[in-house]
Amino acid sequence: MRSYNRFETDQEIQVTVDKRTDYVRLYNLSSGGCMIESEDSELEQGSAITLRLAPKTEVPGRVVWRIGKNAGIKFGTPVHHRLVARYGFPPADEFDRNDPRDRFGLPISG
Repeated sequence: MRSYNRFETDQEIQVTVDKRTDYVRLYNLSSGGCMIESEDSELEQGSAITLRLAPKTEVPGRVVWRIGKNAGIKFGTPVHHRLVARYGFPPADEFDRNDPRDRFGLPISG
């Protein structure tokens, strides 16, 4: 079970890794992390990264996996669910739709 609802996205966002700024494609987003596509070969598992999700919202995280151009990012602190919903399309995955969540996207224990 996922910790947070995941929203599909298709946005270009700014990131900073090792004081270098670049643009990546944001493919999905949750309060706890995201998946990006990056051409940066130096972006590897364990790298610290900061994502700019809004003009005044920078989110620090860490690369937890990397496969080809895609990387999974785990945020150091969860992002507010309203910001996540602003970026994403509603969950398209049947699993996500039937995964019971409260209004903050957290799992409901049964």
